[in-house]
Amino acid sequence: RCGNSFCDENPAAFVEDVFAKCGYAATFVPKQELRKNAEMYLQTLISYIDKGVPVIVWYETLVGVFVGYEDYGKILLYITGNNNQPDRITLDNALEGRPHNDGWIFVGNRKEDRSLAKIYREAIFAIPRHMSIKTDTYCFGAEAFRAWARDIENGKFDGMKVEEFDTWSYYTNYLCVLATNGTASHEFLRRAMKFNPDMVFLEEVMRLYKKTADIWHNQNGEDLEAIGGGFNITLETLQNKEKRARIAAKIRECGDITDQILQVLNEGLQTLKE
Repeated sequence: RCGNSFCDENPAAFVEDVFAKCGYAATFVPKQELRKNAEMYLQTLISYIDKGVPVIVWYETLVGVFVGYEDYGKILLYITGNNNQPDRITLDNALEGRPHNDGWIFVGNRKEDRSLAKIYREAIFAIPRHMSIKTDTYCFGAEAFRAWARDIENGKFDGMKVEEFDTWSYYTNYLCVLATNGTASHEFLRRAMKFNPDMVFLEEVMRLYKKTADIWHNQNGEDLEAIGGGFNITLETLQNKEKRARIAAKIRECGDITDQILQVLNEGLQTLKE
């Protein structure tokens, strides 16, 4: 969730920083600015596509790349998800909806030739700092799991009506992060080790992340999915004190494992500094 939280604070700075770490210039144009100067940015988009450079569209409801246009830009062609063929959207529809933090990203020229080894190394060194962030509005790492468990156990959902319960916003969003970190982080960590063979401690980090994935969906009937705290969550379950206590306990286990992950990272990275 680091990206989302940092982007909410200052999306332009976040985008520019991410691409700068890869050696590229980039410009984020928020949707409200796109609406005010639609023709100018449309022409910019067309010029990018004519040069063979796609433009990233980063909306809450649409994330992908603009790869073409029809009728002088009145129709935009975009690819999202795992699609291998573009879909079509009118320019008017592409500029409708939620303006906050939605926008287009124009990726510019390479400013610096940065090796993949260095990019991965810097990313690993940044993880402990990100995992330790705690502000008045959000937190990461182990504390995020404990805050989530407290919300569940302390009656946040008591008295809530079914029509008020947004499953994604209130629960499965966080579960998705847990599941993704536990199952999809390994390829990134393996690549980091491939480019930086001295980061052998990442093997232990992967083992620990696998343990969090098992808490989600691989504990012989005791995992979150099995006890009703997975993607099958219901408001009724969260309002049942016994059921939610079991769920909160599992989430706290993830917090404890995350403490171990942070310790392994800090100790491993310290050896590289010495």
